Amino acid sequence: MFAPMASTAPLPRAYELDALEFQVARALLTERLATPVGRSAVDALAPCASEAEARQQLRAVADLAARLIERIELPLVGAVEVRSWLDSFLAGEHVLQAKDLADLKRLLRAAERCRVWLAAATPALAAFAAPLPPLQDLVDELELVVDDRGEVLDSASPKLAAVRREIEQARLAVDTTLAAVLGAAEVRKHLQAGEPVWRHGRPVLQVKAEFRHRVAGVLHDRSASGATLFIEPEAVVEAANRLSDAQAAEHREINVVLADTARGLRRCEAEIVRAAPFVAAVDLLQARARLAQTPGYVVPEVVADGPLRLRGARHPLLLQRRAGADIVPLDIALGDPHRMLVVTGPNTGGKTVVLKTIGLLALMAISGMPIPAAAGAQVPFFRSVQVDIGDEQAIMQNLSTFSSHVQRIGRCLQQASPHTLVLLDELGAGTDPEEGGVLGYAVLEALLQASAFAVVTTHLGRLKDFAYQHAGAENGSMAFDGVSLRPLYRLDLGIPGSSHALDIASRVGMPAAVVERARVLLGTRDRTLDNLIERVQVARRDAEADRQRTADVSRNVVEQQAALAGRLAEAVRKETWLQEEADGQVEAELRRAQAAMAEPLAALVSAPGQHGERAKVLKGIVDGLLKQAALHRRRMSFCHGLKKGDKVFLPRWKRLCTVHRIDKVRELLSVDYGNVKMDVPFEDVSWLQPLEG
Repeated sequence: MFAPMASTAPLPRAYELDALEFQVARALLTERLATPVGRSAVDALAPCASEAEARQQLRAVADLAARLIERIELPLVGAVEVRSWLDSFLAGEHVLQAKDLADLKRLLRAAERCRVWLAAATPALAAFAAPLPPLQDLVDELELVVDDRGEVLDSASPKLAAVRREIEQARLAVDTTLAAVLGAAEVRKHLQAGEPVWRHGRPVLQVKAEFRHRVAGVLHDRSASGATLFIEPEAVVEAANRLSDAQAAEHREINVVLADTARGLRRCEAEIVRAAPFVAAVDLLQARARLAQTPGYVVPEVVADGPLRLRGARHPLLLQRRAGADIVPLDIALGDPHRMLVVTGPNTGGKTVVLKTIGLLALMAISGMPIPAAAGAQVPFFRSVQVDIGDEQAIMQNLSTFSSHVQRIGRCLQQASPHTLVLLDELGAGTDPEEGGVLGYAVLEALLQASAFAVVTTHLGRLKDFAYQHAGAENGSMAFDGVSLRPLYRLDLGIPGSSHALDIASRVGMPAAVVERARVLLGTRDRTLDNLIERVQVARRDAEADRQRTADVSRNVVEQQAALAGRLAEAVRKETWLQEEADGQVEAELRRAQAAMAEPLAALVSAPGQHGERAKVLKGIVDGLLKQAALHRRRMSFCHGLKKGDKVFLPRWKRLCTVHRIDKVRELLSVDYGNVKMDVPFEDVSWLQPLEG
């Protein structure tokens, strides 16, 4: 049985994130972050601790993605990173500045808004927000102390507000005095510029150097050329001193406010330290949901026990680099019933890409991320993902290529279990083919014995027979077009593949004479199996093409049937309404005729003799025709079937009313018309009302 070299192998890791380029997945999320705070959560992203956690994360991602369709995003705007100084501040080693306080306030405000937003959403999103305590009271207190720019507000303390009023008064006095000084023509003619400026916190005039003694005051500075002197006039010194004193008092009071606020914040340490990780996690959650909205991505299902099913899977890196190009998707199922897939086929055919796609998508799923695959993707919760991909040498350990492979395969076997995914590239390579073949065979046996999920690529003929001899394994091959001598980058299941090394060498530029000499040296070996595999692959490709054509035809038939059914339903609907319209027109004409004849007939009905009898007969005929009209019959049937509490529409008043009582003998309805009850005849009720809405 194969075993690792324990003396030099490093400690095994549960997940080989670097080997499977998990940084590609992290980069996808980094691009979709809304704040700088989320970067830390992305950098720390790794597989979840349990299947339940992964499922909860994915439910939250799906729920939030549904909200994003409605352009509803989390209120993360304004959150900034504070952890560079927060820990040292809470430890008493960092002096809180007003800018720090503003940044912390913005972070806490975003955290509280997100907590409230999530708590009012779906159960999965509400559970995401549950660990964070309410922060609104703390945010409200900070809103009184500092604004978002880092300026301490007057509302921070009464004394600060009073000092700032003194500053305004002192500044007004300075401005007034300066204006008086500049109003003197004797002073203005000695100035380089007519506007006062400030130097070292003092108001000064720009005086020409040769007139230094013509303007009384204190010299504070001079220009680089020496041509201009900055002199504070004597008249403004006292007002400027009062301004300076008030500004110093403001600075002292700001420090007092910040110190008091710092003490209060340290008392709220438990709430504050949760805010930044919470905002980072929320930002990461939204980045995942944004990724789920990206075309080609889907939220997978993670199961505790069950098969791995990926349909239409693609490596994220290929989606980025080959946008718009035809990317052959990967369809694979492991665990129902085969847990092992042995993939053979040509070099440059995409075998390594298959391994990396399966491994990276599995890691993304159990890390709570959407994956680039078709709907219905299912991934078992792997407690370990082990790989041996690439032929890099362990130079620091002075190991050869083969030795480094052996070490990595040994680590894979150490971790192998029913909840482990093992990915091995070019098993048995790097040494004598015969010895490499038997060693690889033993490795496959060990993986089957451990019931691990495994995908293995190889060129060795001995390993192509493994799946035929073991019930838990299946062969797969990378498709190759024997006519064009080009790989098709498609994984076919059920049969092994040939390496096509000489064909590929010829296609990619090996001199024809060298390739031909290689064929001669290869000799007339029995190519029966290779030819059989080639014929089977061609037959499978033809069958797949036929299946695809049949599926296309079936889909077209279904679409046409649906279209015909829709057109038929539309025709029936139009016919029904046309009939109703015609019936309505007939009824309207009968009603007009009845109304036109009502007064003459009323006079004739009371006439004596045969004229009165004939008038009664004529009136009965008209009334009978009206009652026999289609709409009348339907309206009567509808009204007789009503019950208390039903809603009816009264076209005459264009109002929807509730039925209070039905008098079927007199054919009257008592309805609630606003705050009053009103009796209406059945004739005034629309039986078509239930079709509305």
